[in-house]
Amino acid sequence: MVEKADGEDFTGTARARLRHLVRRSPGVRAAANNLSRMAPRQSIIRVRETLIFAIQCAIAAGLAFWTAENIFDHHNAFFAPIAAVISLGVSGGRRTRRSFELVLGATVGVGVGDVVIHFIGSGYWQVSVVVFMAIIAGTFVDRAGMVAIQSASTAVLIATIIPPGTSGAFDRMLDALVGGLLGLFVLATIPNSPLRPARREMATLISKATLVLDDVAAGIEVMDVEVISEALETARGTQTSVNVMLSEAGGGSEVVALSPIYWTAKRHSRSMTRILTPVDNIMRNTRVLTRRAGIMVGDNVRPKEELIALIRGISNELGHLGALYERGGTRGTREEMQEIPEIVHNLQWLAAQASPALAEGAGLSGTVVLAQCRSIIVDALEVCGFSHESAMAALVPTVETPRQPPEVRGWES
Repeated sequence: MVEKADGEDFTGTARARLRHLVRRSPGVRAAANNLSRMAPRQSIIRVRETLIFAIQCAIAAGLAFWTAENIFDHHNAFFAPIAAVISLGVSGGRRTRRSFELVLGATVGVGVGDVVIHFIGSGYWQVSVVVFMAIIAGTFVDRAGMVAIQSASTAVLIATIIPPGTSGAFDRMLDALVGGLLGLFVLATIPNSPLRPARREMATLISKATLVLDDVAAGIEVMDVEVISEALETARGTQTSVNVMLSEAGGGSEVVALSPIYWTAKRHSRSMTRILTPVDNIMRNTRVLTRRAGIMVGDNVRPKEELIALIRGISNELGHLGALYERGGTRGTREEMQEIPEIVHNLQWLAAQASPALAEGAGLSGTVVLAQCRSIIVDALEVCGFSHESAMAALVPTVETPRQPPEVRGWES
């Protein structure tokens, strides 16, 4: 126990939290502020994105209905607006492909439902036959399971609500295709900022890694396993954000490729695709570091102050990096060009300090913690635009003949 000046006792965890808050670096404060700003804004973000989606659906549905009735002379062309909304209702990665699957399934379902019900009539067992035939037909035309399911659900609509023969099966199939294509057209001409959601998830992940590393440093400093255990729980709860990031990045890149408005942002899309793995690796390596730090402190092994300083330094730079990605849309911000070089400079300095000497006397766990620090530095440099080889070259070598020749400078404070 540690005694305050007024006699009140602190547990080890309370002491760690106090020192944690007092010693927080600017980057860590930026990460904490970043996450605190994003939490209450989630509702506003959802409303804003839903508003754009609603506008897209409204325009696509009306345009599809008008096109089917006035250009193709199809009366009661309700499948055109339905298919338009279906094509826009897909979110996440591989959006174009999944939209095509839904529209294809709807088209197949319309055809199968019209043809089968025309010959066998409507009824309970007829619905079963229609669903069976629609799934088989959907599987035949495309291996995607979504095509078969959409085909079956649309065929049920034909068999139970919409009487066959009110319009030709070919007309309804054409309406579904027209609606789906116009939905994708509207998506291309009235897009939301396609890469913004992925940037937001990246910022969340990097900021959480920042706070986890800061907690780890505090826990090591006061030798409190509970602080590190709490940090590990936070790190383990980030896989959902990783999955969302990968999905949003895939969907955003497809919209960039599809929309002429964002064709000039293709290099930003390629850059984002390239750094997805390093961002994921930052959190993965942070989890490993946190787990081994807990073991080290649990074994009552206190590492050198330089190793704690290295963890804090990495946390500080990640905090600044996460704050950068929280701002801006598809094309990023001007601040990135100004601030990333400074972050890179500081990361290179940390890489040059991360020598095996920092883990001396800390056992196997200390060595693993140092190794993960080095890996996180490499990951962060890759996020900043370095190739893997160039990032590795920034590290001080640990062997006489490293595979990647080092480019470590004689840094000065």
